[in-house]
Amino acid sequence: MDRDLVTAPPPRTFLVERYWPGIDEPMARTVLSNLERAARAMTREGTPVEHVVSILMPADQVVFSLFEAADEAIVRSINERAEIPMDRIAAAIALRPSQLTADDR
Repeated sequence: MDRDLVTAPPPRTFLVERYWPGIDEPMARTVLSNLERAARAMTREGTPVEHVVSILMPADQVVFSLFEAADEAIVRSINERAEIPMDRIAAAIALRPSQLTADDR
């Protein structure tokens, strides 16, 4: 076994909450595309991060974004790099239907 081989920790899921007065769908699509560019750049640079999805709730002026990354610092970094405001980052557990046991379905 190669002792110099470094493996990245498995990705974890994080939820970013944004209270965003004045946000609408066209603005959200434009601004959130910055997250995609930042994610690709960071991954190319050796820091894997994925912007999984963002959900806009226009009536509440809120945007929730889900990320997969090794740690919270990476999630903070991608948002700062994309110049998108955040109110909170929280570790989350994504419960996908495809991952449920047969007893749960």
